[in-house]
Amino acid sequence: MGRKDRKWGKRLLVYVLFFSTVSFAFLKWAVLPKSASEPLVTKGAIAQAMESHLKQNHFPGELEVQAGLKKERLTASYSLDLLAQHKMEKLFGQYRPDYGAFVAVDASTGAILSLISYTRDPKDLGNLVLKATFPAASIFKVVTAAAAIDQKKADPNTVVSYTGSNHTLYKRNLSDKFNPRWARRVTLREAFARSINSVFGKVGLYILKPDELNEYAKRFQFNQAINADVPVQPGTFYLESEDKYKVAEAASGFTRMAQMSPLQGALMAASIVNEGVMMEPYLIESLKKAPGEIVYKAQVKPLGQVIESDSAKNLRELMRETVVRGTSQKSFRDLLRKKRTKEIEMGGKTGHLTGLSPKGNYDWFVGYATDGKKKIALAALTINEDTWRVKASYLARQFFEGYFKTVVNLENRP
Repeated sequence: MGRKDRKWGKRLLVYVLFFSTVSFAFLKWAVLPKSASEPLVTKGAIAQAMESHLKQNHFPGELEVQAGLKKERLTASYSLDLLAQHKMEKLFGQYRPDYGAFVAVDASTGAILSLISYTRDPKDLGNLVLKATFPAASIFKVVTAAAAIDQKKADPNTVVSYTGSNHTLYKRNLSDKFNPRWARRVTLREAFARSINSVFGKVGLYILKPDELNEYAKRFQFNQAINADVPVQPGTFYLESEDKYKVAEAASGFTRMAQMSPLQGALMAASIVNEGVMMEPYLIESLKKAPGEIVYKAQVKPLGQVIESDSAKNLRELMRETVVRGTSQKSFRDLLRKKRTKEIEMGGKTGHLTGLSPKGNYDWFVGYATDGKKKIALAALTINEDTWRVKASYLARQFFEGYFKTVVNLENRP
């Protein structure tokens, strides 16, 4: 064999070895079982498997899940707190709003503790906790306040003057030059607690930039897919930044251009009580094969640092004011007066607006409670076509009382 033939023979051998290695690596990736860092069962596969069950508020003991290249029937363990879940189911059955949704999460881990979708008359609307067709209404004030505080442009004691009533929004009340002697002056804390639209409209117009409002909406998971093991729709936010009145509407939540799911609302509150860190939500704690082999185990992971920890502390101050002196004062008043209740810190934000999917009057409460160790966040939504049957803030108050009863020994309601 000549020198050239030996040279080409060596090259051929190198090519064969290279392509053999690449082919083996591909087959290993495509066919062989994945390592612990590449689980056979993914959150997306679980969400797909759970979708039909969650439409019926059903949490099956066994779940057929795509595991690698095949489907397997696995035993499911859930993160639900069964006592809390049953209590909330009973409350919805007692008050019977036209539509309702409730979800509570452990803010430190993202574990879903309660998840309830309710319709008074049987209708196939999917699971309302996971739908993002609901106007965020004044819950969006959380985003606006967070942006102003996190950007060091405002704090709870920042004073803003305003005219007009609390819950209207007129162009004449938004001018930076229109400041008559009868204008009222309130702190950001008071404006948040009383949900004063014109104050937050001014914050959006004169304190924040449109890009900042968009950025913080994104941080709070608007226009973002939430990595979860349940099929939650992404919330949407659209800002017409060229139209000043539209900016004011968006900043105050006086618009249908911001829509979200109750699960997203609970995660927003969770990030505030969890020092600004939002955690990935999960419903399935583990999946096992028949002999007990764990195929999947939930991982506690952050979605991201939404705001700085100091900013979250200031947001909590605003949210506490809502339940003490603000729009949800009546629902929480007797709970705050109960013996040893001072050991629990509670806060929230209410929201009200008419919506179209489904049609009705929307009543929101998004909030948190903590005893210094446990950090719980929730979102409650009731939708009524004509008659109001129960307020979302009352449902939240009932959940907090029941959940922390063993911690602070709260008395039962008379």
